[in-house]
Amino acid sequence: MMKSRILVLTIIIGFLLTSTSSMANPGGEVDSNRDFTCGGSCHGDPSLSAPSDAVIEIRTVNTTYAGTMTEVEVSISGMDLSKNRLLGVFLLGSINGNSDTPSDYDWSIIQDPNGGSSNYVLIFVPESGEITINWVLLAPSEVGPQSIYVSIHHGSDSNPDNRAFIGTTEGYSIQIDSIPDDYPTIADNWVALEERVAGDDSPLQFSTVNTDVLSVEWRLAGEIESHTAEVVGADNEWQAQIPASLGDTRIEYRITASQGEYNNQMPWLSMDTVPPYFDGNLFGARLQSISSALIIIGFVLTMHMILAPRQKKDELDQTLEVETSEEVSEPIPIEEIPDIEPEVENDDTEEYNSRLIHSEDNPGWLWDPVESEWVADPNNPPGGDS
Repeated sequence: MMKSRILVLTIIIGFLLTSTSSMANPGGEVDSNRDFTCGGSCHGDPSLSAPSDAVIEIRTVNTTYAGTMTEVEVSISGMDLSKNRLLGVFLLGSINGNSDTPSDYDWSIIQDPNGGSSNYVLIFVPESGEITINWVLLAPSEVGPQSIYVSIHHGSDSNPDNRAFIGTTEGYSIQIDSIPDDYPTIADNWVALEERVAGDDSPLQFSTVNTDVLSVEWRLAGEIESHTAEVVGADNEWQAQIPASLGDTRIEYRITASQGEYNNQMPWLSMDTVPPYFDGNLFGARLQSISSALIIIGFVLTMHMILAPRQKKDELDQTLEVETSEEVSEPIPIEEIPDIEPEVENDDTEEYNSRLIHSEDNPGWLWDPVESEWVADPNNPPGGDS
């Protein structure tokens, strides 16, 4: 039993020792809104990072209206990546090292390259080593100059010190101008749909301001030709009918809001197609828990049978001992038990009777001079017939 415990303890210690420490995050960070210095443990310390050889380009408009959609296109190439070919990309409002996300400068992210609304995304880079990704932003409401920065971090195969390779662009200046009166645009509280369940043909909902007419184009990702969706609505609330999609399909759509002389064509947005969500209940969850518990119990019992000390066959077979015990403890039949009578010491009895003295005055009794007492006469008991 002791050997089994030692074996299990050795296996656990082996698993703990095989986990290696790292200063970077080799699996990448998940998409989220984060400052650049909080993107990983290595960004705040120059001794744990190194400059990247990547080429980063930003393409967007130089001027946009306050509160309107603006697209920022980022092209990245020339970096030496690790085997997993993952690249972390930040869209920043500054490089101050703290409170540097676009939202800290009144930008709103409508959609990130992965379909969410994060300023940091994790991207898989193809073998070509080049990627082009897009953010769609809602411009700040305050007029004046703004700057957009892009920063990246990644690993490398030739990286014995497990450092993060960092690259950051210069600021791209965008002038925010006052929006004209009655200019049609999307409402600042509208949220782009990130995904839609396969087979769901529910209409997309849009909220706008200063819009008399709304048109929506759609296409499948990778297509050039677009299709016009049926749009109904009024009072800046609209519904666009886009056909249901199946499988691993990504649909892109573009909104154009019109009011009088203004036609505001907005950037392309996209949404993924996902399988139907699992519809579970409490009873099913309990059954699954019971099944998991039975599997664990079965595994423990199996390991116990494998690791427990084995007994020899002779030690398991106790037939001979049982039979011997039965023979020893077998009772003797009553009819075979011999009658055992106590042996009488004849000599002592004769000596005793010889010392007894008969008395005429006390018939039936004999006097014992040694013990000084009367004893009954066995041949003529007191009160018997003479």
